[in-house]
Amino acid sequence: MGRQAAGAAFLKALAHQRPTRLFCYTAKREFVDQFSTDIRRYGSDSTAIEWLPLPAHRRLGEAGLLYVPDPGLAPFAWRRARHAPRSYSLCGVTHTLMSHDAMELLASMALSPLEHWDAVICTSRAVRQSVDHLLAVQADFFKRRFGARRMPIPQLPIIPLGVDCGNFAFKDGERQKARQMLGIDDDEIVLLYVGRLSFHAKAHHVPMLVAAEQASKGHKVVLLQAGWFAHEKIEAIYRTEGAQFAPSLRRIFVDGRKAKDLRAAWAAGDIFTSLTDNFQETFGLTPVEAMASGIPVVVSDWNGYKDSVRDGVDGFRIPTITLPPGSAEFLVERADFGFDNYDTYCGLTSQLIAVDVKAATDAYRKLFSDPNLRRQMGDSGKKRAREDYDWSKIMGLYGQLWAELGARRKNGAEGSVPSGAVRPDRMNPFTMFSSYPTKALEGKMKFTLVEGTGAADADRRLSAESFSPAANILIKRESVGEVVQCLEKEGTSLSLLELSDRLPQIPRDMLARILIILTKCGILTFVSTTVVGSPKPVPASA
Repeated sequence: MGRQAAGAAFLKALAHQRPTRLFCYTAKREFVDQFSTDIRRYGSDSTAIEWLPLPAHRRLGEAGLLYVPDPGLAPFAWRRARHAPRSYSLCGVTHTLMSHDAMELLASMALSPLEHWDAVICTSRAVRQSVDHLLAVQADFFKRRFGARRMPIPQLPIIPLGVDCGNFAFKDGERQKARQMLGIDDDEIVLLYVGRLSFHAKAHHVPMLVAAEQASKGHKVVLLQAGWFAHEKIEAIYRTEGAQFAPSLRRIFVDGRKAKDLRAAWAAGDIFTSLTDNFQETFGLTPVEAMASGIPVVVSDWNGYKDSVRDGVDGFRIPTITLPPGSAEFLVERADFGFDNYDTYCGLTSQLIAVDVKAATDAYRKLFSDPNLRRQMGDSGKKRAREDYDWSKIMGLYGQLWAELGARRKNGAEGSVPSGAVRPDRMNPFTMFSSYPTKALEGKMKFTLVEGTGAADADRRLSAESFSPAANILIKRESVGEVVQCLEKEGTSLSLLELSDRLPQIPRDMLARILIILTKCGILTFVSTTVVGSPKPVPASA
């Protein structure tokens, strides 16, 4: 999991700082032994490590700060409040925000004795904006319910995750050996994806397959996917739909959990891609790892990717579209009532997030056709990773933050301890994550059929196993044909409002979902990809 990889990398970076003393605050002695082993294995033989059992929390004041690798600071704040609120600072970090547990942890901050000398690190601007959305809903409820005039919360600094750029420095001849190991010829272009192979919880593979297939004409392209499948059924879907949607691409899978195979994949890659289209993703570490490897990237314009990848410099960011804030509220209720578990909730909402397949095709085509552009973008990304994302840089930012929190704690500033309400830890994802996409669907936004596609293509793609279960919940399949036939008859682009006028029998909210899903599977394209300012919702009058 990404959070586990990030935690291991953080521990390694911490060891490289060679701190004089570390406390390990945990329930079991064996955890301390493992922690000590890891710190020494990562290069710090001189660090003194001392076990603090959980009941010994009063001694945390000797350290001055407790770092927790998630946003769940409230229990620790309550323990501290019973003793001495100024005795030490608390610092956590966000990972996924989509789960109910994560939302509850964030919402609980305002109801716990956290102080302004505490912090929860947000790993990207999009994450910070999502946290702000959640806290704004909480604050509004407190104001309406209790007449509250303020809501004390910890600091919310933005510090990205880091990479150890030295791990992505390849020796002379290593690329050639890696390609030989993987059976890749010198004249083949390797399009690389690294990450969990999960179309419902990471990145749907069909937009990538369709775009790469269209862009690969005239080139020998190998799609190398390094990751792991949750189970055999998911693997079968990937293999079947790979052949279905990208028949001319040679496709290779390697187990990304095996260090040797993963390193070979990074060394062999020519272009990295990750068209993430899922709310549970937050930062996205693999594009930064690709940049550290000197590989140009093609990623979706989504959450943390917006910060790390400079469009047209390190690679290309592909526009995304989803529903406006407040949409598909029935999905929130399904999850809240327990009809859908977390995986299903992620999968259903992700089907309503679309990546611009045409723009992805254009980006792939440019990089397939121009080795000089690949080299130029790869060099730019490598420099950026080294200067802005290496753990040596990121740990410096952590150190600055922790010093600031200590100064706040010691400077004498006062602390805070002694009709449509929305539950913030069940917040609608299309509202909470409205900063993730390039734009939100508007009533006047126009859609057009992709040339050469029609109702039969739409039915075939929506019948694919990775689409059909969700499509049967989100839309009525018979209405899809009506939408496609209407666009075929008109022979031009039509907006949501125009389609609604022509197809009054289809509820407008369902029509909006149909447009997104058909765009997601490459049947439609939204005409404009230029957005100024924040996404705007469909007007109430629509």
